[in-house]
Amino acid sequence: MANTSRALEPRLDLAQQLEKIWDAHRTAITRTVAVFAFLALWEYAVRGGGVNPLFLSSPILVFERLFEVFADGSIYPHIAASGYVAGVGFGIAIAIGVPLGIMMGRSRVVRDTLEPFIMAKYSAPTVAFLPLMILWFGIGPMSKIVLVVLGAVFVIIINTEAGVSNVDRKLIETARSFCAREHDILLKIIAPAALPFIIAGLRLAIGRVLITVVVAEMFASTAGLGYLIFQAGAAYDTTQMFVGVVLLAGAGVVLNSALRSVENRIAPWMHAQLD
Repeated sequence: MANTSRALEPRLDLAQQLEKIWDAHRTAITRTVAVFAFLALWEYAVRGGGVNPLFLSSPILVFERLFEVFADGSIYPHIAASGYVAGVGFGIAIAIGVPLGIMMGRSRVVRDTLEPFIMAKYSAPTVAFLPLMILWFGIGPMSKIVLVVLGAVFVIIINTEAGVSNVDRKLIETARSFCAREHDILLKIIAPAALPFIIAGLRLAIGRVLITVVVAEMFASTAGLGYLIFQAGAAYDTTQMFVGVVLLAGAGVVLNSALRSVENRIAPWMHAQLD
């Protein structure tokens, strides 16, 4: 019996170590397995003849082309063009959307005044304004930046306003009873409580930014990932199309992860609640 117990001890230690690794890296392991399983099924579908390569390239060919365009430098002008439009437009949308959302959440007059206009524009497709933006600003970066702002700012406003409106009124009244100034109430009570809503709005806005950039570049650009995808589609080059799609998807994943990291750092209590 003693020998049997000693023989089982290494297995128990290994199981405990694996369990610790799983607990520490559960999200990364789950996502990695899911991604590799998806890519394997995709590759099998193309290589096995289940899908015509003319309509769907394989992951291996896509990553080979991705390496080629980075090696010869042909992709960098497109990344720079799309990154500039997306970055500037997203930054302007944040600078406008967060303050307006806070004002709407704090003032009923401001909310009642602006809400009809915001909901009307939010419900309208942003790409419908592209011809007007081209007419006003030309086919340069400005028309695309304005379109990105229009596509992203309203979801930020709505989420920020919802977060500010949902702050516990008792906390605000308690702070006022201790003679707290409005500035302190905003920074120490409202902002931390509304932060998860604001971050959620920014994460939703990222998708709108990337979609708007691609659509704008398809019709009003001579460079950018959207332009690259459009030209590849016209040439029936699905491998090149997926290069642009992979870069856009990667940018979305990275930006979303960055916002999650920011949220975990400045609002750790939300992460603790999920755990």
